[in-house]
Amino acid sequence: MYKIARAGLALSVLLLGQAACAAPAPDLNAIVKAVMEDQYGKQYDAKHACWSYTHTTEQGDDLTYCMQPGKPELVDTAKGKQLFVYAANAYDIHDDNRYSYGQTDPGLMGAFQVSIDAKGAWTFVAMDSAMEFGSNGYCGCNKAGLVKLSNQGDYGWLFVSGGAFQGKVVADYSIVMPRQGGFVDVSRIPQTKSGEQDVTYDLKVTERPGAGLFPLLVTKTRAKAKVEDLTVNFDPKKYAYQLPGAK
Repeated sequence: MYKIARAGLALSVLLLGQAACAAPAPDLNAIVKAVMEDQYGKQYDAKHACWSYTHTTEQGDDLTYCMQPGKPELVDTAKGKQLFVYAANAYDIHDDNRYSYGQTDPGLMGAFQVSIDAKGAWTFVAMDSAMEFGSNGYCGCNKAGLVKLSNQGDYGWLFVSGGAFQGKVVADYSIVMPRQGGFVDVSRIPQTKSGEQDVTYDLKVTERPGAGLFPLLVTKTRAKAKVEDLTVNFDPKKYAYQLPGAK
């Protein structure tokens, strides 16, 4: 009986020791804050809960954006825990003229991937603080969803951006994923084209076994009636997905 009791006590001590040595869960909110301050400085706008950031657009205009982090996503990969978090500028601020935009002004997205070690320390794997999308200061990236793109640990954000021009809606899918320490948009798939206002393309990623990026299933509809399903494979030479026949 004494031996059994001692064995039970030893097991309890062992389990307690293992629990004490277990790695604590990383503080994702603290990491996100550190990432935002690293990329956008300490210009925090407490009134609007964002980081105020001035960006020179591709058109050469200096615009100020109110950058807000999206939901952080922690994934397990062959290289350990990876945290994906994006930032999108607020587009609905009406009490501060710094955050007002014209029709041709893009919205802004920041994209970040960080590696987290067993002690909770993090380092950048890929980053881009200022990717331009959309119009009227709206990037569409505030609705981005993280999607799995391969069996090798590739992930990216899927969303739609665009605008209305001369009474016609133009919208495109974006798939923003890491590449060589930065981020790239690998989608050239439209949702709505200027010359085909009654045509819509719906897109989803289709998982499959094997190596390489997953194909996309693109469903074309006209006047809400299904026309066809298209399987669009990733083109490594163009480093993009695009519809057959598209230039």
